[in-house]
Amino acid sequence: MPKIIDHDEYREELLHQCFDLFAEEGYASLSMRRIADELDVSTGTLYHYFSGKEDLFNQLVELITCRDLFDAKEALKGAKTPDERIDALLRFVEERETYFLNQSFIWMDYYRHQVADRDPDPRLGETLEQYRSGIARILDVRDPELAEFILTVINGWVLQRYFNRGKPPVETLSRMLRRLIHGR
Repeated sequence: MPKIIDHDEYREELLHQCFDLFAEEGYASLSMRRIADELDVSTGTLYHYFSGKEDLFNQLVELITCRDLFDAKEALKGAKTPDERIDALLRFVEERETYFLNQSFIWMDYYRHQVADRDPDPRLGETLEQYRSGIARILDVRDPELAEFILTVINGWVLQRYFNRGKPPVETLSRMLRRLIHGR
């Protein structure tokens, strides 16, 4: 009897495995053949699900963006006050710090090599807009520039902690964001 495969689930499984691979190897250094070898699948399997490396990457970005925003919303479910939402969001990021750091590395490598080849892909801006609007919704921030600034601060905080061995602590950032948002 033939094996029944849930193609959407299998595609997502391949994408999740590719996240770590892109983080470790970088976008530019990977070919579809290399990805297939690392995932222990045939190139035909990859091409069944993705038209090429860029399509695979774009589907990965779409998947992780949706997952990140869903997971963040779930992490903030019990937070009622603005301060509780800020704390919960920062704890969420801190708990997944390595993941978000790897995500930053992936984005930077992709963007660096993509810009060298042609005009920037507008999907990067669209994805950042999804994160910005997600933060605005989660924190109930109505000013889009403030939401953009909060996203920038969080991304910078993740990189700063990488370079500065875990400093500043989440409590410092939480206190500073509260001052910024609430003026206190």
